[in-house]
Amino acid sequence: MNQAEIKRRQAEEIANILNLITIFILGNRMGDGGITYMTAAVSACTLVGIAVSGSLADALGKLLRSRRNKGQYRNILAMRKSAMLFHGALGLAGTLFLILCAGGITEGIFRISYSRFIIIALAPVVLLRTVSCAVQGYFQGEAAELPRAVSGILRRIFLLGLGLLFGNMLGDYGEKVGSLLREENFASMYCGIGIALAAGITELFIILFLAVLFKGSRRGERKLKQDGMYTGDSAWDCIRSLCIGRWPQFLTELLLFLPLFLGLFLFGRKAEEPGAIYRYDAYAGRYLVICGVILSLVSALVLPVMGRIFLHFRREEGRLARTAFQSGVHICLVHGIFLSVYVAVMAAQIASFLGGEDSELVKQMLQGGSWVIVFASLSFFCFRFLTAMGKKYFLLGAVGTANVIFVITLMASSKTGVLSLVYGGEAGTFALCVMLAALSYRQLRMQMDWLSVLVLPAGAGGVSGLVCMLLSRLLAGLGDFPAILVTFALSGLLYWTLLLLLRNFKEQELEVLPGGRLLGMIGQKLHLYS
Repeated sequence: MNQAEIKRRQAEEIANILNLITIFILGNRMGDGGITYMTAAVSACTLVGIAVSGSLADALGKLLRSRRNKGQYRNILAMRKSAMLFHGALGLAGTLFLILCAGGITEGIFRISYSRFIIIALAPVVLLRTVSCAVQGYFQGEAAELPRAVSGILRRIFLLGLGLLFGNMLGDYGEKVGSLLREENFASMYCGIGIALAAGITELFIILFLAVLFKGSRRGERKLKQDGMYTGDSAWDCIRSLCIGRWPQFLTELLLFLPLFLGLFLFGRKAEEPGAIYRYDAYAGRYLVICGVILSLVSALVLPVMGRIFLHFRREEGRLARTAFQSGVHICLVHGIFLSVYVAVMAAQIASFLGGEDSELVKQMLQGGSWVIVFASLSFFCFRFLTAMGKKYFLLGAVGTANVIFVITLMASSKTGVLSLVYGGEAGTFALCVMLAALSYRQLRMQMDWLSVLVLPAGAGGVSGLVCMLLSRLLAGLGDFPAILVTFALSGLLYWTLLLLLRNFKEQELEVLPGGRLLGMIGQKLHLYS
């Protein structure tokens, strides 16, 4: 993992944060049941999209780089053409499948008939996204990560702006139609259709942006084709190589997304009260948004450590690579423990600040499921490490096992209603965390430093949690948002001070830790570090 890829992945984490903010904003506009309708449509379209173009850009980029390094420039053209034609045909087939089967998916699987027209409006995105993934693969074949990073951020910005525009336009129309037909859900359905249309137009803009960049980057290719070595890969050879190269990664990606699909499906089957399924809005539009934003931030902060690990591997410095990996685990747990404790203690204030009639339910979700933050942050770190090490089959088995545990826990706790999704996600993520961490440490042939990596941060997190509880009561009359900020600042200051006084950080960790230089300077002033 080089610096360009690290920057690209950090940009993707920023794009994920923008995406989650978009879900929250548009979800409030859609009204009751809107996020549930949209989630059913997005889940179906995303599963088909992953099957069609999952990991396409990475696999295509790797194959193109291999041929470029061997001087097989004419084969690059054959690979590009074959990938675009084959996956374009798959994308078209996936789009037609969704359009024809929209009714069966919504009524037969989710039992949410209002999502049918949203799926139809969203289906063309499968084809358009396949084309954009293929073009992104072209750039990655030239070791250019910036176009993919920029397009990911632009996609979220366009979606938010166009989603608000079309969502408001069609939402207002749906309110008028609903009032005439006495259907309260029409406003949410039409708003979802508007957002789906905005997603399609956004993808067209992204394809146009990538096409312009790609055309400008091909000026020097003619000479390379003339100078390059000629070998004759057929279209079938190109397609076969691409399918073989991407299948374990895309299957893992499919399994990672599957809990969202299964969660809505199983929760809908177990919901007995009329309208109970619409409580899913609180889960997807509040709980997942809060946890997702925090996870993306932690993931972006720890990515530079991953680059340092593989820098040491390239230099054949195994001991330093193991030290860097231990530092990455430590950073994940240090941030994850504090944020999990803080969210659990301040759940009432956070839920009240987010607004909505379901604030009490959101509070219960955050109190019972905040530990998914620390489990998921460590899981993602180990997942990226094992992916870079080529342990694709181990990852496939670990993610599959975690999904089974998610389903079992969800079914066992189904009497708790929508909270069963929280408990299932927490159990599945914990199992995935344990498996991936064990595989990573075994791969490096090292043992975890339980005292400094886990015990001391957990103790400091407990103390900061008690301070949070005290401050939340003292600042109760200040308002939700000021109380959240002041409590976060003071408890965070105490937490980091405790870790510094306990000498919980090694000097090499301070070099990659955000704010580590400041902590190092304070530690030197206090004679904690030399």
